[in-house]
Amino acid sequence: MDRRQLLNAMVSRGTDAAAHNQSLPIAGGLNPYKGPWNYTTAAHLLRRAMFGPTHEQIKQAVTEGLGATMVRLLTKTADPGPPLNYTSTPADPYCNPGETWVGKRFTPSIQGLSQVRENSLNAWFMQNIFNEGVSLTEKMMLFWHNHFVVSDIFLANISYDYLTTIRKNVLGDFKQLTKDITIDGAMLIYLNGNTNNLRAPNENYARELMELFTLGKGPLAGPGDYTTYTEQDILAIAKVLTGWTTPQNRQQSDGSVLPSVSFVTQFHDTSTKQLSNRFNNAVIKNNGADEYKDLINIIFLKREAATFICRKLYRYFVYYKVDQSIENEIIDGLADTLIANNFNISTVLNQLLSSEHFFSDAAYGALIRPPYDWFFNTVKAMKMKIPSDYTLTYPLFLSIYRSVLNQNQAIFALPSVAGWPAYYQEPAYHEIWINSVTYPLRYTLGISVVNKRFGFRLNGQNNLIYGVEVTDYAAGFDNPGNAAKLIDDITAHLLPKPIEQAQKDYLKSKLLGTFTEAQWTAMWNAYIADPSNTQTKTAVENRLRPMLIALNSMPEYHLS
Repeated sequence: MDRRQLLNAMVSRGTDAAAHNQSLPIAGGLNPYKGPWNYTTAAHLLRRAMFGPTHEQIKQAVTEGLGATMVRLLTKTADPGPPLNYTSTPADPYCNPGETWVGKRFTPSIQGLSQVRENSLNAWFMQNIFNEGVSLTEKMMLFWHNHFVVSDIFLANISYDYLTTIRKNVLGDFKQLTKDITIDGAMLIYLNGNTNNLRAPNENYARELMELFTLGKGPLAGPGDYTTYTEQDILAIAKVLTGWTTPQNRQQSDGSVLPSVSFVTQFHDTSTKQLSNRFNNAVIKNNGADEYKDLINIIFLKREAATFICRKLYRYFVYYKVDQSIENEIIDGLADTLIANNFNISTVLNQLLSSEHFFSDAAYGALIRPPYDWFFNTVKAMKMKIPSDYTLTYPLFLSIYRSVLNQNQAIFALPSVAGWPAYYQEPAYHEIWINSVTYPLRYTLGISVVNKRFGFRLNGQNNLIYGVEVTDYAAGFDNPGNAAKLIDDITAHLLPKPIEQAQKDYLKSKLLGTFTEAQWTAMWNAYIADPSNTQTKTAVENRLRPMLIALNSMPEYHLS
């Protein structure tokens, strides 16, 4: 199946709107959802709000109800402990294995030290996703990383501080998050804010702050006038932001450094800055280290600051197509909510994810899963067991990070300041995730995980092999000894919409092989009677794995 055939199969089995490149029907709009609350609706919510809900988490959501589930999702998880130094090769002179390198000095000349700290950070990020719980926290961490993009920083301490900056308001105050990210070290480095000074104003961050982070670029209304802001504003804003830098604090004779952020008064433009009519000709007077706050307060007086972020949230959680009806009935309503609640992002997420529109029939299966969503839906949902020893945990999650690299989604390696193209590039949007390279890689990676052949080498030794626990996964359902019921339950868990009976029959044929349904029942019962018996367990695994691989190859498996 080539890319176009696959994509056509995906969208045609998703929504009629998707098949015709139309927006979703408004249905009940932003009115609170009052329809049935069951396994199907709970699974839809958790699939979009998380990276891979387990069967047990979906059942819990059904029991607790939509309201209680939304409370769980909007509750920020406890901050994870900082990433660790997981290896002694190369030796880190500033922290021992098992200790965190966060806040410790760094010597660029030590070969491999920069890479091993970056590896630790990337593995730590993947581990946080795996341990996400029933919360929007990690899904929104990735959203903000794709929104306030930084990439190729190559300073793990600075990158960690950036993630800490995001996590502080990951489900909170968008305006405050914008203020914090403006003087974050990683952002200062990435968009040259650390070289923006009185004598040589740098417009990079000022431009992206307007175009990509807060207001969006409207239709060109005249020379240098983008409707929401002008070139005059960019120049003035660049002057407002002068003075922030990231000096290298060298206090050791060995050349070690600890990057930091500081405001240098003599580098700051103290003149009065005049904004254009797009900001009602506002004037920003010199306010030293707090002047950037005055600027952002002015920016957030514009309604576009609310509509722009609500549009991005809609594309991230619901569907990529935003036409005028979606703009009027959904985006504008969300923006009203955001403004009325002082830009608390949780209020918008609550309204959107518990709305009639979100639960409309056409919304199910409307999105192609991004790589992280697809992969973690496999390893989390099907119960991959993670070692408790950090010397194994970190290499395993680093291997997961590397496995997804060639599928066009990787943290701290975004292709541009605009983020991953699948979230913004017209007209394809989410279809960009699937192509002739990435789809075979997905399929091959899925096979390795299901067959328990996903591994890595540790210190040059033999491969350490991991994968999903297919027997544990099947055992979580009500009646796994009944082949037809097991197929029904697994497809309800892993797929966004019901499939045809012929497809279920195909999956059942993969489960049974040459056996009958009665023989499968006997095989399963023998395993349950003695789970420690390797022979009976292997027999069951040898039947479950072909079925799950076949499921993984279906277009529906790549939809959410």
